[in-house]
Amino acid sequence: MDILDKPLLKALLNEDIPFYEVMNAFDIKTTIAFNVPSNTLGFVYLSRRGNYHLMLNGNVNYETQCHVFIHEVKHIVNDMPKTGYIIGLDMQHTYMEQSADIVAEKLYNSNNI
Repeated sequence: MDILDKPLLKALLNEDIPFYEVMNAFDIKTTIAFNVPSNTLGFVYLSRRGNYHLMLNGNVNYETQCHVFIHEVKHIVNDMPKTGYIIGLDMQHTYMEQSADIVAEKLYNSNNI
Protein backbone atom coordinates (compact mmCIF):
# COMPACT_ATOMS: atom_id res chain seq x y z
CA MET A 1 0.00 0.00 0.00
CA ASP A 2 1.34 3.43 -0.97
CA ILE A 3 0.91 6.20 1.60
CA LEU A 4 0.42 8.72 -1.21
CA ASP A 5 -2.25 6.52 -2.85
CA LYS A 6 -5.17 8.77 -3.82
CA PRO A 7 -8.04 6.63 -2.40
CA LEU A 8 -6.20 6.35 0.90
CA LEU A 9 -5.55 10.09 1.02
CA LYS A 10 -9.16 10.80 0.10
CA ALA A 11 -10.32 8.68 3.05
CA LEU A 12 -7.90 10.53 5.32
CA LEU A 13 -9.01 13.94 4.08
CA ASN A 14 -12.69 13.01 4.38
CA GLU A 15 -11.99 11.98 7.98
CA ASP A 16 -13.16 8.41 7.24
CA ILE A 17 -9.83 7.13 8.59
CA PRO A 18 -7.92 8.96 11.35
CA PHE A 19 -4.34 10.04 10.56
CA TYR A 20 -2.87 8.01 13.39
CA GLU A 21 -4.57 4.73 12.35
CA VAL A 22 -3.13 4.74 8.85
CA MET A 23 0.26 5.99 9.96
CA ASN A 24 0.51 3.35 12.69
CA ALA A 25 -0.01 0.73 9.96
CA PHE A 26 3.12 2.13 8.30
CA ASP A 27 4.99 2.40 11.64
CA ILE A 28 4.78 6.20 11.50
CA LYS A 29 3.81 7.75 14.82
CA THR A 30 1.58 10.80 14.36
CA THR A 31 1.13 13.39 17.09
CA ILE A 32 -1.10 16.46 17.22
CA ALA A 33 0.80 18.95 19.39
CA PHE A 34 -0.63 22.10 20.96
CA ASN A 35 2.56 23.44 22.53
CA VAL A 36 4.40 24.48 19.36
CA PRO A 37 4.88 27.96 17.87
CA SER A 38 2.19 29.06 15.42
CA ASN A 39 4.71 29.32 12.59
CA THR A 40 5.63 25.62 12.94
CA LEU A 41 2.86 23.78 11.14
CA GLY A 42 4.49 20.37 11.35
CA PHE A 43 7.61 18.32 10.92
CA VAL A 44 8.81 14.76 10.58
CA TYR A 45 11.89 13.07 11.95
CA LEU A 46 13.47 9.63 12.01
CA SER A 47 14.27 8.38 15.51
CA ARG A 48 17.45 6.55 16.50
CA ARG A 49 15.38 3.36 16.48
CA GLY A 50 14.45 3.90 12.83
CA ASN A 51 10.84 4.99 13.41
CA TYR A 52 9.30 7.98 11.69
CA HIS A 53 7.50 10.53 13.87
CA LEU A 54 5.17 13.07 12.28
CA MET A 55 4.04 16.07 14.33
CA LEU A 56 1.16 18.34 13.33
CA ASN A 57 0.31 21.65 14.97
CA GLY A 58 -3.01 21.23 16.80
CA ASN A 59 -3.60 24.98 16.93
CA VAL A 60 -4.41 25.25 13.21
CA ASN A 61 -7.59 24.21 11.43
CA TYR A 62 -8.17 20.72 10.04
CA GLU A 63 -7.71 21.83 6.42
CA THR A 64 -4.25 23.19 7.22
CA GLN A 65 -3.40 20.01 9.13
CA CYS A 66 -4.36 17.97 6.04
CA HIS A 67 -2.08 20.04 3.80
CA VAL A 68 0.78 19.75 6.28
CA PHE A 69 0.15 16.03 6.73
CA ILE A 70 0.45 15.35 2.98
CA HIS A 71 3.51 17.62 2.81
CA GLU A 72 5.25 15.68 5.59
CA VAL A 73 4.27 12.27 4.18
CA LYS A 74 5.88 13.32 0.90
CA HIS A 75 9.11 13.87 2.83
CA ILE A 76 8.84 10.39 4.39
CA VAL A 77 8.14 8.67 1.07
CA ASN A 78 10.41 10.59 -1.29
CA ASP A 79 12.99 12.70 0.51
CA MET A 80 14.11 11.05 3.73
CA PRO A 81 15.11 7.69 2.21
CA LYS A 82 17.41 9.53 -0.24
CA THR A 83 18.89 12.03 2.22
CA GLY A 84 20.96 10.81 5.11
CA TYR A 85 20.39 13.71 7.48
CA ILE A 86 17.97 16.63 7.25
CA ILE A 87 17.46 19.18 9.97
CA GLY A 88 16.09 22.68 10.00
CA LEU A 89 12.90 24.55 10.65
CA ASP A 90 13.61 27.44 8.28
CA MET A 91 13.94 25.51 5.04
CA GLN A 92 10.76 26.67 3.27
CA HIS A 93 12.67 28.03 0.26
CA THR A 94 14.57 24.83 -0.52
CA TYR A 95 13.65 22.67 -3.50
CA MET A 96 12.69 19.80 -1.20
CA GLU A 97 10.19 21.95 0.72
CA GLN A 98 8.72 23.56 -2.39
CA SER A 99 8.34 20.13 -4.00
CA ALA A 100 6.49 18.82 -0.93
CA ASP A 101 4.19 21.87 -1.05
CA ILE A 102 3.37 21.18 -4.71
CA VAL A 103 2.59 17.51 -4.01
CA ALA A 104 0.37 18.44 -1.05
CA GLU A 105 -1.50 21.08 -3.04
CA LYS A 106 -2.08 18.77 -6.04
CA LEU A 107 -3.25 15.81 -3.97
CA TYR A 108 -5.38 17.94 -1.67
CA ASN A 109 -7.06 19.76 -4.56
CA SER A 110 -7.56 16.57 -6.60
CA ASN A 111 -9.68 15.21 -3.76
CA ASN A 112 -11.93 18.32 -3.85
CA ILE A 113 -11.69 18.84 -0.11
